[in-house]
Amino acid sequence: MSMHHRLSLLISAASIFGALASILAILPLSIPYPPITYLKFDLAEIPVMIALLCFGPISGMGSALIYWGILLWRGEFSPIGPSMKFLAVFSMLMGLWIGAKIFRGSRLTLCLSFILGVFLRILSMSAMNYLIAYLLFPGFMESAARNISLVLGINVSGELSCLIIVLIFTAIFNLIHSILSIVPSVVIVKYISSKKLTPYLKRTWYRIVFEEG
Repeated sequence: MSMHHRLSLLISAASIFGALASILAILPLSIPYPPITYLKFDLAEIPVMIALLCFGPISGMGSALIYWGILLWRGEFSPIGPSMKFLAVFSMLMGLWIGAKIFRGSRLTLCLSFILGVFLRILSMSAMNYLIAYLLFPGFMESAARNISLVLGINVSGELSCLIIVLIFTAIFNLIHSILSIVPSVVIVKYISSKKLTPYLKRTWYRIVFEEG
């Protein structure tokens, strides 16, 4: 395949999967996270992850950018909500990509890349929650702390205690969401790759990096 055709394929994949992610985000399919109800689990990250695992980082990052752009237009609490969602997805993709480069050739490449992706997501979202929910909009942190108190039946009081408990439960949310995004995507891509449905998917990025090394 020529460089021009390869680039066209990557851009097309980014556009298709970014649009699909946006549709899934806009549809009422999300499930609130009980301890912090403004955080929600959704299916929208799966198409972005599939774009990365099938076609590589250009399509993965491109689909994340398209997803972000559409959410800025149609998403809730724009631009802050969509931007935080983009940062969560982008940092996870970056972690997987960097991990794949660092640990390539190891039998634990996928596992270590997953851990790095989750770590970068939790780190970036902890920093953003500190900035947004603690410094700029403390009402979000207070609301989240009250909800956590009700769900767990404990008393959370004081700014530092509220901040710590909110960051802990936000990290747990991002860990769970990462698993829900990455594991189904890997299963789908492995199935697609094994069936060789099109010539372009005979050797997915996942197969080249994580299986062939």
